[in-house]
Amino acid sequence: MQNSPDVQGFDLEAWKKDKKGCNSTRASLLNDFEKKVKPQLEGLSEIEIVKILGKADYSLLAERNQKFYRYYLEEGEQCGKNKKARYVQIRFSALNVVNEITVVYY
Repeated sequence: MQNSPDVQGFDLEAWKKDKKGCNSTRASLLNDFEKKVKPQLEGLSEIEIVKILGKADYSLLAERNQKFYRYYLEEGEQCGKNKKARYVQIRFSALNVVNEITVVYY
């Protein structure tokens, strides 16, 4: 287990409160997320990610025991809207550590 990432200057509480991104608060935090948080997440475990970012809005178990977490950035289908929403996708390896973080745009 690594030391907790230093995410000073990033509003983790606002991130966690914006469940499914329906308030689009996470969208306003995206630049800070990419600069201050994303670089420190690779290699962390699923438990550590949940402690930092909160429970994922969506999770998927894929082939070869990979797992994907999604954190929606803005309102979209997950909020009952008729549009796709951007999201941060975190991929966990079969060893349950982060090996890829992607922002998915539509």
